[in-house]
Amino acid sequence: MSRWALVLWLCVGCSSGGAKPSGADGAAGHYDAHVEDPDDGGTSQDLATANADLWGVDLKSGADLSPAPDLSPPRDLSAAPDLGFPTSQNVEIFVDNFCKMDVLPKKFDVPAGTFLKLTYFNRSRDYPVDVWLSYGGGFLDLKTGTSWADRFEFCRYPRPYSAYADISTACSKYRLMINCL
Repeated sequence: MSRWALVLWLCVGCSSGGAKPSGADGAAGHYDAHVEDPDDGGTSQDLATANADLWGVDLKSGADLSPAPDLSPPRDLSAAPDLGFPTSQNVEIFVDNFCKMDVLPKKFDVPAGTFLKLTYFNRSRDYPVDVWLSYGGGFLDLKTGTSWADRFEFCRYPRPYSAYADISTACSKYRLMINCL
């Protein structure tokens, strides 16, 4: 039996309701001459084997029980944000009487998926400081005992990069590195 004849036979046999096709003499139960009568058992194959042949499935081999492929959209493979990393931090600037500068912390390593906002505190007793950042902005002449909160948020971009803050007085300077991982 050809595949198209089998498909047509399945469609006719599976239809629900309606009148049965009639032959040329009008008698019910006689099928069209192009389709075999399903009641005559004209083939030696059973229906399951016929369907398997129709779709090219080999029933003699074991069934493929492997899981279906994952067709969901790709996930974002970037690192999850570090929820323990504080996004607002302070930079303490110390300048002693000999104009030696110390900055705490010494650098920032910002985990992927987070950002960083900084506030600079001049803890010096005698020297104003300048804070100039790599993005081209900053604060000049930060007086002793005062602070400046930078509005810029570092590490908002998804790619890794490095930025810096040049902290200086009239006689000393320090470059604070900000590494976006």
